[in-house]
Amino acid sequence: MSGLTKEDIGYENGVLGGVVSALKVFAAPDDKVLLHSPTYMGFTNAVLSNGYQIVHSPLIKDENGTWCMDYEDMDKRIKENQIHVAIFCNPHNPTGHVWTKEEITKAMEVYERNNVWIISDEIWSDLMMNDHHYTPTQSVSKWAKQHTAAFYAPSKTFNIAGLIGSYSVIYNKPIRERIQSVGEKTVYNSMNVFSEHALIGAYSDEGDNWLDQLLPVLSKNLNIAYDYVTKHFDGVSTFKTECTYMMFLDCTDWLKKYGKTQKELLQRGWDYGIGWQDGGLFQGPTSIRLNLASPTFRI
Repeated sequence: MSGLTKEDIGYENGVLGGVVSALKVFAAPDDKVLLHSPTYMGFTNAVLSNGYQIVHSPLIKDENGTWCMDYEDMDKRIKENQIHVAIFCNPHNPTGHVWTKEEITKAMEVYERNNVWIISDEIWSDLMMNDHHYTPTQSVSKWAKQHTAAFYAPSKTFNIAGLIGSYSVIYNKPIRERIQSVGEKTVYNSMNVFSEHALIGAYSDEGDNWLDQLLPVLSKNLNIAYDYVTKHFDGVSTFKTECTYMMFLDCTDWLKKYGKTQKELLQRGWDYGIGWQDGGLFQGPTSIRLNLASPTFRI
């Protein structure tokens, strides 16, 4: 990213830990935080368990089934609830949409008009399916660069979440120092030797080579799953994931057609050996989140 220096980068045990550290800088206890829904359940747990309130601005689908931000709704909810901090997921999890530069720019304009600080989770930014392009939130404007705390980690891309370790990119020096100060005062927030060398290895030439080989496999899995679902499951719809190895299935019409409950459908999947997640955890009460990061023969 243009202008990035070593000083702009900080350490956090995990992205969610960084989100909480930033919240403690930008908001007071019981303050309201803007999130888009569907919402990653980790955000929900982190925000609520630390004493903040959530205000959702639901994403909407366009004529092509692409998840989009409703900028008017964002502006309205921010004003009505006196919100001054938002958690932004770029690329978006769980829908799998890669925000374009234009989309991010419009969102930042809404935040700027309302004096909202942004905490941006960019952990999925390496996992672009079918050659989609990722745009860093901080790159779209000078204002976004100075008013966004962005958090990254190699954990999703390189499957090393168990080693612990993530990092922040914060260009605003006073904000960076305050967030780092909060993080340092947690019970334990320092890098271990395994995570240090795993991170270095992940971002080496060897890691790049491995990722270059991984992305076509995941894209193939995604394409197979998307084509099969859309052709064979009447009443189930899904967005063709542009990033992440997750697919968010909307089963609303299927449940109505067959007179089944969400709980029954989830159990039937597990009975057949399909490990999937209840979309209710993500504010999608009739949706299912499916992990496609498996050998292709299992898809």
